[in-house]
Amino acid sequence: MRGEKRAAARERARELMDVVGLDRSLAGRYTAQLSGGQQQRVGVARGLAADPDILLMDEPFGAVDPLVRLELQTELKRLQQELDKTVVFVTHDIDEAFLLGDQVVLFRPGGTVAQVGPPVELLERPADEFVAGFVDAGRPRSILR
Repeated sequence: MRGEKRAAARERARELMDVVGLDRSLAGRYTAQLSGGQQQRVGVARGLAADPDILLMDEPFGAVDPLVRLELQTELKRLQQELDKTVVFVTHDIDEAFLLGDQVVLFRPGGTVAQVGPPVELLERPADEFVAGFVDAGRPRSILR
C-alpha cells in the first residue's frame, strides 16, 4: 500500500500478526482458511498496516460466536491502549459500546444525535426518555464497577 519493498512489507505483516495475536504459522493461509476470530484479527492487522491515526471499525465482531467476541473485545481494548490509536467503533450492541468506548454517540432513528458522552453519563444522566429506554438505564452494568 505504501510502496514498501516486498521484504519490508512481509516483515511488517509478521509484526502485525504478533500484535493482533495470530500465530506466524498462519501466514501462508488464505483468509477463508481461518476461523472467524482469526479472520477478524486479520482484518484488524490489515487496518493497522498503514499505521493510521484513526481506525474505523463497523460491526467488526457481529459474525463471531459470543466467546470469541468477548476475547476480541478484550484484545481490541488492549491494542487501543498499547498502540494509542483512536478507534471509531460502530455497533448496535449498547453493552459492547459501553465496554469499548470512552465516548459513546447514540443516534436516533434518522441519524440525529441523541446524546454524546462517557458510558456512565448516558446511564446516570440520560438526555431524555429515548436515551433512557435505549440504554436501559435501570439495568446494572459491570462498567460502573
